[in-house]
Amino acid sequence: MPLNEDTLSSLGTEVELPKIDRALKELWSSDEAKTRASLINFAIYSEDPDTIVANNDKLTRITDDNACRALLITCLPDVKPQRARAWINALCRPYQGKQVVCSEQISFVLEGGDAAQVQNIVFAHLDSDLPLIVWWQGDLTKNFEERFYSRIGTLIIDSGRWTDPVAEFAGLIEAKAAAGFDVRDLSWTRSHFLRTALANSFQDFKAREHLPRVEKVEITHAPGQRCAALLLGAWIAQRLGATLDESQKGLVFIKADGSTLTLHLEAKNEGCALQSLRLTAPCLDVSITREGTSSFVHTHASCEGHSHEEMLPADVVGDADLISEQLSRAGGSTHYSHVLPLIQPMLARLP
Repeated sequence: MPLNEDTLSSLGTEVELPKIDRALKELWSSDEAKTRASLINFAIYSEDPDTIVANNDKLTRITDDNACRALLITCLPDVKPQRARAWINALCRPYQGKQVVCSEQISFVLEGGDAAQVQNIVFAHLDSDLPLIVWWQGDLTKNFEERFYSRIGTLIIDSGRWTDPVAEFAGLIEAKAAAGFDVRDLSWTRSHFLRTALANSFQDFKAREHLPRVEKVEITHAPGQRCAALLLGAWIAQRLGATLDESQKGLVFIKADGSTLTLHLEAKNEGCALQSLRLTAPCLDVSITREGTSSFVHTHASCEGHSHEEMLPADVVGDADLISEQLSRAGGSTHYSHVLPLIQPMLARLP
């Protein structure tokens, strides 16, 4: 969608940058029925002008469940001359049938936006003393530099949208080591329902007994979701105590007893990001499948002649819902931090 005045008017009331704080105070003083609420600073950063309307809608959805100061940052580094514009809005929802609770939204369009402009604009308009969570959309560009990410408490990314995942993961790991921020990857979040269903499939003692003997893991994913499948496969291999065998072609892992574990990925055009997972061993077969965008997954486990089937709830599939779910969870993702170093060598072994 082109960046025009009709599009920008949907962001709220345009204000001059030096007058943002005053305009926000006037916004609340004009309606005593509204109560401002804020637990975090939440920012969406994008360098794609076509995302403005969609991101504006996503902020509305996210603030339904998470009170925050919402910052919508659209940076256009290649547009000259340099200019910054801002809009304010109140994102409100009913509370207990009487009050109206609102989050503040400040939207910025930064034409010619370089790293310094982005940092100055963002940090000057944070709600003080509250943590900063940034959803950085797309590649980690040159604007993602130390003065910016050193202020972030939590960085949300989607590695499935990166154009060069090997280079992007390298930059992410370096930045994380330097600044210590928490990372939430939507590609990892998308596997939550499969990981939960997999753990449920091994409640039986006999199945757990055969788990160390798994020889093959097969994952079916949608196009563009290979990173989600790799992260899931890396997590399974790590839980089995297996390490990547870089002397062999493909994704082959060596377990502590010397046996091998092979990971196979298959892309299918239809369905959600991750569609199926199968683990096989000489006396064990566990499969988890999700049809289309169904709200449920089907699990099937057979071990030593006995079988068990079950239907379990699946996670949401929309980005805004995934973000809202992440914001409601306390603490970081230690499992993701553990599998993160495995992804680069795994990606390097794929065509």
